[in-house]
Amino acid sequence: MPRRRLVEPAKVHVLPDGRRILVRPLLASDREQLEAGYSKVSPASRRSRFGAAPDRLSPHQLDQLMDLDYDDRFALAAFALDEPGEPGVGVARYARCRQEPSAAEAAVLVLDEYQNRGIGSLLLWDLVAVAREHRITTFTATVLWNSVPLLGAIQAAGATVEPAEPGVASVRFHLPDDERVVDPFSGDRRWTSPRR
Repeated sequence: MPRRRLVEPAKVHVLPDGRRILVRPLLASDREQLEAGYSKVSPASRRSRFGAAPDRLSPHQLDQLMDLDYDDRFALAAFALDEPGEPGVGVARYARCRQEPSAAEAAVLVLDEYQNRGIGSLLLWDLVAVAREHRITTFTATVLWNSVPLLGAIQAAGATVEPAEPGVASVRFHLPDDERVVDPFSGDRRWTSPRR
């Protein structure tokens, strides 16, 4: 069996507007920038993504986010290369489910001022590629029912959405198991069921 890389290489992507985004694994040295970036996310975006989310991340929450083994727990960070200081603008993370090792809970967050540019999709597709290499075939997530645009996009991508608890939807989507999904801007954004 070939040995897997512990950490994926960095990739530079060009957005439809021509701006360059560096996507690479989140590193321990990114901790302060992650904390500062979270504080720039609007309360509405935090609520939409996390429900009852704090205004600031506690040291314990930061420890949890930074606790990565690059197999069962993996995170990617996005940086705006054409901006002064090349700031971090988004993060995507998965954590493998203990009860179902081929599934992982996934989350993506992009700073408000960088939303609606394709960065979230870019991070998600890169995270899908990493997850496939690590034998993950399904992403799960919980989403607030009032996050209508997000739920619409998730369902359009082919995910199943079901009630979980009052106000919360449970999302499951099967990751494609081939190399078709390499360009998030190609137009083929449909999730597919894994081959049997």
